[in-house]
Amino acid sequence: MARVAASTSPPAVEVAVAPPPVWHSLAAGGASAIVSRLVTYPPDTVKSRLQVQGSGGCAALYTGTGHAFAKIAAQEGLRGFYRGFGGILLTVIPANMTYFSGYELGKRVAPKDAGLLGDLTAAVTAQTVAGVVFCPIDIVKQRVQTQAVMAVEGGASPLAAVRHVYANAGVPGFFKGYITMNALWLPWNTIYLPLYEAAKRRIYHWQLDRLRAAGSIHPGVSQGPGGMRIISDPPMLQVLPIWSFPLCSALSSATASIATHPIDVVKTRLQVLSNRSGGAAAPGEAPPPRLTAWQVCRQLYVAEGLRGFSRGLGARVATMSTGSAVTWLTYESVKRWLARRAAAEEGDVAAAAGGAAAVAGAAERSAAAAAGDSAAGDALPVRHKAEAS
Repeated sequence: MARVAASTSPPAVEVAVAPPPVWHSLAAGGASAIVSRLVTYPPDTVKSRLQVQGSGGCAALYTGTGHAFAKIAAQEGLRGFYRGFGGILLTVIPANMTYFSGYELGKRVAPKDAGLLGDLTAAVTAQTVAGVVFCPIDIVKQRVQTQAVMAVEGGASPLAAVRHVYANAGVPGFFKGYITMNALWLPWNTIYLPLYEAAKRRIYHWQLDRLRAAGSIHPGVSQGPGGMRIISDPPMLQVLPIWSFPLCSALSSATASIATHPIDVVKTRLQVLSNRSGGAAAPGEAPPPRLTAWQVCRQLYVAEGLRGFSRGLGARVATMSTGSAVTWLTYESVKRWLARRAAAEEGDVAAAAGGAAAVAGAAERSAAAAAGDSAAGDALPVRHKAEAS
């Protein structure tokens, strides 16, 4: 936010603020991937098992979210919730870095102060860039997580899942459900990011009012057209309280997750049951035809009605809201820390440059004074000689 005022003093010098370097978003995105996956992997495992069980020959082991948590804990322990976590984490880190790079790219290419249009541009760009990376990861992750209900041969490691997918469908198998995935995550992002950014802006203006009332705000001043002074408020990243990031993110994510959950159920079944229509093929027989998204919808509706499309909703809302809160809290906090560190380093460089300039100026003045004294000494004998004559 900026205010314009008449200037009776010398015009201020406008200092252009460069956008943060790309590696800031890469570092923040990688850090957020590690922290968020540690928190959200257990409920995500429960969600995936609930959505897959009872279809394509998979056993129906759980009656609900709470029962799934209790049964996995009792039968498999903590390891059951983190099945395949290590291998998945190695791939999620670059995927998260890709997503946040797309998010920052979308914010830069959008028109300045574009509001909702800018938020939508950032959302679509982030998902479009990251979707190519996330789809194969999602397929492998969900196959590893659902081993207990699918009883697929080959073991439960991420590498075994990769081999199984490649043996059955080749490279295209890793992109099965890509269109359905984007049909889920493009709407999710176009709901989530505008809500998240709007919530941050609301808290930002509320915080500015509080700081002005307390007299603790320090606006910036730059030169405007016609000799006017532009008084700018501090940037949002410096003003927002740290609690605003998880709060805005959790509420926005829960709303987007509820709105898009039916698509997520279809997407999960399509990816996990990509070559199953009624169980595994018998030895020597051709594999059953692959299911389409429409066939998955029909089978689910016939078997369970509309209720089937809400399967795992509680686990998904818990996963997404918690994961988004942790992810964006980590991301924004690391970005803020890197920005403050860069500003401090720039200040140290400027101070060092100023000190060097002062030393150089003092040296020049000393040299000039010495030169003046020398010139005066050289002229003295001439003056005395003239007086003697």
